[in-house]
Amino acid sequence: VVDESHVSVPQVGGMYSGDRSRKANLVEHGFRLPSALDNRPLTGDEFWASRYSHCLFLSATPGPFELDLSGETRKAQSRCVELIMRP
Repeated sequence: VVDESHVSVPQVGGMYSGDRSRKANLVEHGFRLPSALDNRPLTGDEFWASRYSHCLFLSATPGPFELDLSGETRKAQSRCVELIMRP
């Protein structure tokens, strides 16, 4: 279950970019060997490719990534459920 997926999904993709930037700076200034760049978190695509069929995305405002995975953009095969709660 990925709660607040409209926030969580971009963070997973951002982990790779942030780690790469930090390590590239350390390698450039000689504080790490170039092989340090090989030890990295998964990219967003690598992470979700192996997990998205087993995920339940919960969000009040689903983003394009969640809507695309759910089939909402194709309407014919949509697996997106809308919950309406009344006070």
